Amino acid sequence: MTNVEASIHKPLLVDLDNFRPDPHRGYALYRPQTAVIDFGDGVASAIRHDDVVAMMTDPRTRQLETEALTFRGVSSGALHDFFSHSLLLSNPPDHARRRAPLSRTFASKLMELWRPRVRELVEGMIDEAAKDDEFDVLTRIASPLPSRIIAEILGAPEEDAPRFAEMVYTMSRGLGGFRMEDFPGIETAARDLCDYVENLLEERRRAPRDDFLSHYLERVSGEDGLDPKETVIQVVSLIIGGSDTTRFAFTMLVSLLLTHRNQWEDLCRDPDLVPGAVREGLRYEPSVGSIARVVLEPLDIGGVAFKPGALMQLSMLSAQRDERIFADPQRFDIRREDHPRWSVSFGMGAHRCLGEALARAELEEALAALARKLPNLALAGEPARAKGHVGIRGVGPLIVKSRS
Repeated sequence: MTNVEASIHKPLLVDLDNFRPDPHRGYALYRPQTAVIDFGDGVASAIRHDDVVAMMTDPRTRQLETEALTFRGVSSGALHDFFSHSLLLSNPPDHARRRAPLSRTFASKLMELWRPRVRELVEGMIDEAAKDDEFDVLTRIASPLPSRIIAEILGAPEEDAPRFAEMVYTMSRGLGGFRMEDFPGIETAARDLCDYVENLLEERRRAPRDDFLSHYLERVSGEDGLDPKETVIQVVSLIIGGSDTTRFAFTMLVSLLLTHRNQWEDLCRDPDLVPGAVREGLRYEPSVGSIARVVLEPLDIGGVAFKPGALMQLSMLSAQRDERIFADPQRFDIRREDHPRWSVSFGMGAHRCLGEALARAELEEALAALARKLPNLALAGEPARAKGHVGIRGVGPLIVKSRS
């Protein structure tokens, strides 16, 4: 970072239509030329790893709140309430107050205790899917697993799982670059999911248990002082943050391994490679393409000046293939040894992902079970296709053959 007075140029203007078909190729082309690019919408993107990491915690910037919805003309409703009350999109002092009751009841050690249940669930899903000669990893394993685990942590009835998952994955589209024609469905899902969580919380108030929601309510009604809407929305935040990103990550990880056949076979022979494979999958195709920040004070990134009030995107997609950090960054390598200690896939600082431990448990246990049970797994069609380069990314189907 240099002083703002040293700014000497504007962001490099990029043609989005040419960039969109292959964002990784575009970022690789532009990173050596500039630290900042602009797609012509006035929201410049930082694309180098060290700048992305620095801006995630720089006090001269803050988390985006409701600005993205306001820009689209959305100023009320369930999705707007989520944006304005969620810890995912809040700043001090509200962020710490909203995060505290969750972090105390969602600690890493507690989430590690869920590994045996994750293993049990995913093994059942694999056994059921393998009855078919071909199946879709996305719909049979990657989608139901995280929503099912979150539902069980919350104590939701098992029979509600399909409806629960549908609400979660529809609402989560509201955190990406959704089309306004899709907004009514997203808004309905947001309202229904908030109502569902509110009903679960009311059940715990009437009949507390020794479970996550009951302990959460004890914290909320104690020193943390969340109002009723905040109380509901923090749980919804946990659900959204821990579902769609894991669904994307697992689908893409399996696709990458089956595309790099030698590495899949190595992993099947050596389960100790599983954690490294998960780290590399998160680097190579992160679930979140970028996050937005609001500039509070004049600052300079690579000679590009940002004024107060400006929006910026921090590209995790680009940062995690930065040749300044990773050797041969376009190579997928589950034995890679140059991962930074903290992956930007889970954010940095106060906003680092609360569900990181659970996400890693789900991805590692699911991958280990798949390799153990179906070592002859192979692609039955095209690899899964990642969609988007900002916000939570989408992913297409991954059809595989369960038998060689």
